[in-house]
Order: sequence, then C-alpha cells, then structure tokens
Amino acid sequence: MSNLDLFDLAAGEYGWSAAFPPGSPCLFGKEISLEIHTRMTPNDPPTLPPISASQASLVDSIIPVLPSLVQRVEIELEAYSKEFNPEFQKVISHPHVWLNSENDDGLSWTFVVERSDAPDFGYHAEFKGTEFVELWAGD
Repeated sequence: MSNLDLFDLAAGEYGWSAAFPPGSPCLFGKEISLEIHTRMTPNDPPTLPPISASQASLVDSIIPVLPSLVQRVEIELEAYSKEFNPEFQKVISHPHVWLNSENDDGLSWTFVVERSDAPDFGYHAEFKGTEFVELWAGD
C-alpha cells in the first residue's frame, strides 16, 4: 500500500492535488497540501497522466519524516525573512509539497509557500529526497 492511498486526490490542469490527511503537520498553523504535476502544459497530453512510480515512491519517503521537514522549512523561512519581512507569517498561504513532472527523478521536490499579498510570489524550499538543498523566493 502506498501513502498516496491516504489522500483524496483530485485531477487538475497539471496533475493531482489533495490536502494532507487530518492530523498531519501544519506550517505555521496552516494546513499543507500535496501537488503532484504529471504534465508541464494543460491538455498536453490530452489525458492527464497518472502519478509515476517514482513520484509515488518519493511521497512514500516524505510522509514518515514530514514533521521534521516542516520544522526545517519553518526555520529556513524565518531566517530568510528575519531582516526584511519579520511578519511574513501573517500573509503566507497555500503551503504545499510539490512534485514537478519536469524533475521526476524520484528525489527532487519543493516545499512551496505562497503569499496572500503577492499571488505570483512564492518561497521555494528545495529538497533532494529528505535532504534540504536551498530556499529561494521569487515570482
């Protein structure tokens, strides 16, 4: 059984998404969702591809250590925003684990945190497996 069975996945333009199950860790009190992109462009291919075996395996490796990963993202966000935007927590929105079809290597994924005051802006905490790589932000 895959940890994906815990999610009520819904099809979207780029792939599949769902909220993490009740009782899952939150980022600064905000519920986290899962976004698994299986194509780069809406309607290309016309039928939405299923989640790949490597994406499912990556989710299986993330779930057991999610509490520590969320804690690391919180620490990195606080350090990143400390000087220029110390109250950033008031405007964060839609924190999600994002697996991108472009980097479907079974290791690469990003924890994305959007801002309600800047819809095209996001913080991106990049990971290789369960190892933090870097945090960057931009449009």
